[in-house]
Amino acid sequence: MKINIYKISIFVFVIQALFTVILLNNGYMKSYSFLQPVHAELLELIFGFIIILLNLVAVVVVKSLYMKGLEDEKLKSTEIKYANQIEQNRIYRQHHHDLKNHLTVIHGLLSLEKYTELSEYLDSYIHSINDVLLKVDTGVDEMDILFTSEIQEAKHKNIEVNLVLKTKIKCSKRHVLDLVGILGNLFNNAIEAVQELDLSSRKISIIFYQDPLEYTFQFINPMSATNANSDRLFVKEGFSTKGEDRGQGLAIVSKLVERLDGSINIDTANHQFRIMVEIPKHNLEEG
Repeated sequence: MKINIYKISIFVFVIQALFTVILLNNGYMKSYSFLQPVHAELLELIFGFIIILLNLVAVVVVKSLYMKGLEDEKLKSTEIKYANQIEQNRIYRQHHHDLKNHLTVIHGLLSLEKYTELSEYLDSYIHSINDVLLKVDTGVDEMDILFTSEIQEAKHKNIEVNLVLKTKIKCSKRHVLDLVGILGNLFNNAIEAVQELDLSSRKISIIFYQDPLEYTFQFINPMSATNANSDRLFVKEGFSTKGEDRGQGLAIVSKLVERLDGSINIDTANHQFRIMVEIPKHNLEEG
């Protein structure tokens, strides 16, 4: 039978509190010689021993809760990796399946001696291979998987992504989920913002860099003239220029950044949405 550490912890702390109250109450009544048992000293000794024992058990329970929390964080991180690896495997299988069709077309163009068309087709095919074999190296495995998947999704929607990594990120396992939540929401918001624009305007720029004190993550994408709202509205929970129930992303980002003692700066000048997240390096790197 699986042990529920949370129920055990509640039970231990309730019993510990109960015995402590009984012991204190008995000590208070003892000063007035009220309702005292025949062997009061022995009873106090037993209660005191039980409380000490419960304190020792509480230490073990707290340690178990801490380990359980670490396991839960590791499980969430593993789930992220697994989900994105499934997506990558799907992309590779699709590419493998299409290879025979591409070779058939190439052979046909060679047979017909249409070398110009063959050259254009090969250029397009090589470009598609490069997209599939895209390698992202941010310094954090979970972020690499996330960005690889998001970039593939953007390309499927004819969105051009320019990723500039001027530094590698150092992030403790304790803060990986928060960082993935921040950057994942920012990337999703950028994709949703540009996918309704003209094809020529579907561009997202992402820049990572650092200074001696902070990591900076910057996302830039075009926005329509109708979305020229106050910068502060974008991080307000529920606000959205994309429709009902789709305005939670930046509010979530704001809360996660605040948890890491970071800051958010938004600029919407010249119909460009620029959001810059700055997080102190020591807050990310220290576990």
